[in-house]
This record gives sequence, C-alpha cells and structure tokens, in this order.
Amino acid sequence: MRSGAGLGSAWAWWSARSAALATLALLPAACSDLGPEDGGLAEPGELLDLAESETAEAAQEVMLPFAIDPRKSLIVTDVDIVSQFSLQQVLQQLITQSGVTGLTPLTLFRSFMDTHRTGATGLFSVPHCDDTAANTADIYPPGASNPPTGSINGWPVLCPRAVGNESASDPFADPNADSAYMATTLTNRFDLAPPDGSNCGEYRIVFARRGGRLDANSLQRNFIIFEARLPNPNPSLGRQGCSSVVDFWLNQSNPAKSVATRTNELLNFYFNGLDGFEPVIHIDHYGHAPGAEHGQIRTNDFLNGSLPVGAWSLREFRLVHGTSTPSLKITPSFVKDNPAARVFSPASSSDWRVNSFQGTLFPQMVERLAAADDVNRFAYKFPMTSNYNGGESLMIPLQNNYLNALGTGASTLRSTIQAKLTAMGSSLTPDQIVGRAQALSCSGCHEPADRNGAGTSNFDVGLSAPFPTTLVFTHTSEKTEPIDSNNPNGPRRFLISPALINVFLPFRQQVMTDYLLNDPVLGFETPGAWTSPQTSLPLHTGRVREGISSLEVRTPASITEIVSPSFGTSALLPVGDRIKLELFVSVVQPNPSSIGTLEARIEIPSAGIPEQSVGVVGLDGLTRGAFNTVAFPQLPGNIVSALLAAPSDVKLKFRFAVTPMTPTSGSYYMDKVRFEN
Repeated sequence: MRSGAGLGSAWAWWSARSAALATLALLPAACSDLGPEDGGLAEPGELLDLAESETAEAAQEVMLPFAIDPRKSLIVTDVDIVSQFSLQQVLQQLITQSGVTGLTPLTLFRSFMDTHRTGATGLFSVPHCDDTAANTADIYPPGASNPPTGSINGWPVLCPRAVGNESASDPFADPNADSAYMATTLTNRFDLAPPDGSNCGEYRIVFARRGGRLDANSLQRNFIIFEARLPNPNPSLGRQGCSSVVDFWLNQSNPAKSVATRTNELLNFYFNGLDGFEPVIHIDHYGHAPGAEHGQIRTNDFLNGSLPVGAWSLREFRLVHGTSTPSLKITPSFVKDNPAARVFSPASSSDWRVNSFQGTLFPQMVERLAAADDVNRFAYKFPMTSNYNGGESLMIPLQNNYLNALGTGASTLRSTIQAKLTAMGSSLTPDQIVGRAQALSCSGCHEPADRNGAGTSNFDVGLSAPFPTTLVFTHTSEKTEPIDSNNPNGPRRFLISPALINVFLPFRQQVMTDYLLNDPVLGFETPGAWTSPQTSLPLHTGRVREGISSLEVRTPASITEIVSPSFGTSALLPVGDRIKLELFVSVVQPNPSSIGTLEARIEIPSAGIPEQSVGVVGLDGLTRGAFNTVAFPQLPGNIVSALLAAPSDVKLKFRFAVTPMTPTSGSYYMDKVRFEN
C-alpha cells in the first residue's frame, strides 16, 4: 500500500488492512466454502462477490485510513468553501500566466460572452455566432420554427443568445448582484484519467449566475464550467503517477480536518498545485492544445428564457494563448463527442459527413456502446472525429435529439446497427444504441429525453434501472440545503442532482477505492502489462468488474497464453490460497456445444518454483454474455507459503484451449484476478 502526506504511518495503515483481511477469513461462510472445492465455475448466485458485499465495503473502510466521503472527496459544494473561489480570481490567474499586459478579468469575461452575439451587435473583435451562416440543409429538424441562423464547426447554432448581453455587464462590480457569478461546485473527476495515465483526470469549478438562485428569477441562469485536464508529470508510471492527486482527494475526507483546512488545501490544489504538479488553473489545461484529453470551458445557459422557449444551450470553448507573442482568448469550439443530429437522419444526403458517419464511423462505435451494462461506462470506441461534432448541444427543441433524427422506419443505419448487434450476440436494439449515443451528448446527459422530447422515465438505453434524474438541465444548482439535515440553521451547501447522488458519485467512489486498494497488475489497469504471443490484448473500458478497464482477449487461437508481468505480493498480504478471476464469454461461439478450457499457471523463481499448472476449469457451463467467477483449485501449500513470503517475481499465465474464434465471434474479457481464501 502507498502512503502519503496526512495518511498517518504506512505501518498503521498496513496493520489495519491486514487485520481486516484476517478478520474476513474467520467469518461464517468463509470464502473457501463458497465455491467448488475442486475448482471450476460456480453456479449462478453460489459465489459471494466480496467486492460487492457489505463485508467488503466494511473491510474497505478499515483498509483505508478513513471512509471516502463523496461530498468531500468527489464533489464539494459547501458554501463556506466554494465561496472562497471567485471567477475574477480564476481569470486573473490565467491572464497572469499568459503574460498579456493590460488585459483584465472584466475584458476577458466580456469578450468571452460577446461570442454569443452577432457580428453586427458585437462589442469585441472575437468570433461571433453568425460569422458563418447556418446551412439550411444542416438544420434539424427541417422546417423548425426559430431555426438556427449561425454555425460553429460547420453545424447550426442558435444565434444570437441572450447570454451575449453579459458582454455589456460587470459581474465583478457587486458580488451580491444578480449579474455576479458565484462558485457552487468543485469536482474531482479522477475517473476520467485514461488507462495509460497520460493525464490524471479532470478537475472542475462551476460558476453560476447569482440571478438563478431565486425561484422568481429562474430564467436568469447561466453556468460557466472550467474543466481542466491535469497532466501526469510522470506519464511513464501510468496511472500510478497520479497517486499524489488521489491521496490528496482521499485526505479531504479526513474527519479531523476543519473546514478552514480543507478550504486552504483546495485553494492550493487549484491555484498552486501539488508538489510536482501544475496548478489545476493553468492556461494549458483548458483546450489550448486541441483534442479530447486537453480540457475545455463549457457554458450551460438559459438567460432571459432564451428563445425558442426551453432552449437550454450547452456550448464548449477553448482557452487559446500565444506562445511567442503573449495573447489570450476564450474562443468557441465544437462540443466534443456530440455529433450533430442530422448525421443520424435516414434522409438522402449528398453531404459526405452524413454518408461517412452512417457508413463507416458510427458502425465502429456500436460494439463499445453495446458493451456497457452501466451508464457510467457508456463511451465511444475513440473520440468522435471533429468534423461530425455540433457547435452546441440542445435537447429542447429537438436539434440534437438523435432518436428523433433516426426515426422509427427502416433505414440503412438502423440495419447496419442491427447487423453489428446480431454479430456480437447482443439483445439491445438500434434505438437503445442511438439512445446511448444521445446520453453521451451534453444535453442528453443534462436532460435525457426520448425521441418525442419526453423525460427520463421514457428514455430507454437498455438498462434495467431508469435513466438517472437531473435537476432539469443541470446537475448542480444555485440553491442550497443544510449540510446537516438535523441542523437547518447550520452551514449550507449547494444542491446536486439525484443522478450524481445515486449513480455517478458511487461509481466514481468505487474507481477511487479500487485505485487505492488494488494492485494494477492484477486488475488490468495498465496498458501493455499483460502480453500474449498469439493475440492482441487491448484494455476495454466497457465490460468491467472493477476499476476502469478489463483485458480483452481478441480472437484467441486454439491455444492462447495470457502472461502477466512479474509482480510482488507484499501489497496483497495476507495472500489467499486460491486464484479466481471474472471471465466474460460472448454469446457468439464458433462451436457453441464445446467452448473449451482455461488453465492457470504460476511461477516464483526466487522460491524455487518453476512454472507449473495450478488447475484447469471447463468453460462450457459458463453463462454467456455475462461475467462469471472462475475459481481454480486450492493452491499447494508450498506455493501459498512462497506467496506469503512476499516475493517480487511472481508471474501468472492463463492458457485458453478453445475453439479458435473468428473475427465475427465475440472476444473473451478477463478482470479482477485475485488470490482468495
């Protein structure tokens, strides 16, 4: 286990962890009683999955120095804390870093808002929303009332927006005025750190226009969200190079810390940076370098009940600065991973973007969209190519409703999606796949709606649970509630959505916990760590049982070996006496009546143990299209003793002996390898 500033001694944490695991071994229904003694597959429901049991949750609290409090370590909305962050302070830091002389936060803010105006009414020399007129053929739905007149990235946008009037206001003159902006939310998105650890996730500050805090002014709303991607200073270490950041956020849950201490630490993290890390608020962290992994600034506005009525607009901006000559601008950009609705329409088109999207690009996304059984894991196979991304994201009216654009009739795109789903043995429908794409759009996440614009209860993405509920086009609010419901007159915090509370935060908490407690070698969290002479082994972030990724064993041959790097067991003590893993097998099999077997092998050279088999299990009884727990026979005593001695040169090998898979057959997915008693 790692240690870090504020975590107490490593020995104290280690002792608590060992004691917790030792206690688990003494519980009734011990792990050794949960599976077949001779190894093999458990019947459905026979094995207790400790990672999801109350016992494991309690053990995690003991293993960590204190439990993770989501409202301290994942999202912070305490008024006493966020009130110490100001929009003026953020803009001034960016200006100072740019070296531009004479530029003020007020001018930067006003020019930013001015981009929502037309060129004729604009007050600043910036890109305006009608610099390029909308192409009527691109407007969706066709014949819409109050159609978009401007365009960004070649796709229509509503122009002008009432929020452009902010370019003539001064939000800093009176901090209590309706036109002022207040910080409402600090967000830890370590869960967005990619498997290769090229960055350490995204860290956000949400500013809300104060006019939206009162019911009477519910049409005076605008949110500005600074979403910084934090570079990993040691990318060669992968996600392990981010350990200081994760430890920092864990420490925010320390019950011994006062509000003042937490405030000072958060201010330092955002404005100064941890040792070895750049500050979160940095001119290079908001999209200066284009691409999905370089951050952005976003707005979500409903100012003055912008027409057409109900048209919340979500837009994205890049902070661009000069290199040789100092300059700094906040410029409109396309909304990443938000394809324009028209590319889903079956209407005949000569537009290469529509034909390319439907014929080539989107079919490549179907497997990844279909693979997830958790809304938190919805994702595209790769970032959406910029040409297809819209200039804004709207759901009401229907400009960005992909389901509405797809329609209900037969179409080439619908047939292509269905063919992909059939080939992978998925029971999902084309509508559910397009619904998942819609859920990934900004407006689809902020206000999920079916093809007719109805709300979340009708939004079907193929999950058993209803789609999570927002606060109506926002996940955060300008309104507050008591932090302690038993003390209504005590400290307050800004409201957050039920979707955050019940769905998104629990997932992010689990990602953080897995990172803190688990060995990345055994959890398939490090690209390229496991190897195979026979096939490719990409990481997959859709079908996952722990952490952020599993290992995809793609088109294995008749004999395929999956080999771990050498690893140590000191962080796994006390090591269990049986190897288990989670294994997913596709519904589509070249020989459905005989899948094959999986063998586990182990070697520990320093203990004089050469590579040897520790068991073979048959896969024919596996439930296809789902993860199953595979339990190998109990390890011999000499191997258990060697593992308990904390060697550093253990190596595992899994050998598939199966009917060779074809490119049209599904892959195997392996996750959560562990030693259990």
